[in-house]
Amino acid sequence: MTILIFIHSALAVAAVALMLLVTIGFAPHLRFRGHDANSLMSAFVALTSGLVWVRLLWWSILRPLLGSAGIMNPGVFTLSGQTVNAVFAFWSVVAALAALGALHRSLPLAQQKHYNWLTAPFFPRRGPCLWRV
Repeated sequence: MTILIFIHSALAVAAVALMLLVTIGFAPHLRFRGHDANSLMSAFVALTSGLVWVRLLWWSILRPLLGSAGIMNPGVFTLSGQTVNAVFAFWSVVAALAALGALHRSLPLAQQKHYNWLTAPFFPRRGPCLWRV
């Protein structure tokens, strides 16, 4: 059980970090201008990402922390709870990697060689380059 808690916690931290990159990368591309296809797709991406954020933060971060502090019943320190949350965190990591891959492939071909999946959300550079790919 302790190993499953560790796996869930590690996956949850990775999912939150990757979803933060997805949010940074996709935020400038979201356009809400009405009921056209692009606006509805932007709303879908924003709402789905928001749902993943809320679920990850509550069930994988806040609820276990509040339970460890004795403020409330953790509700997830059961085998089934840890399994469900670990699977959800794993799916979140895979989804975030897919989104980062799509973001990288959306860069101009000449710029793709200067960025990788983890740095693509910061295109175009707005300041000095702190990394080299």
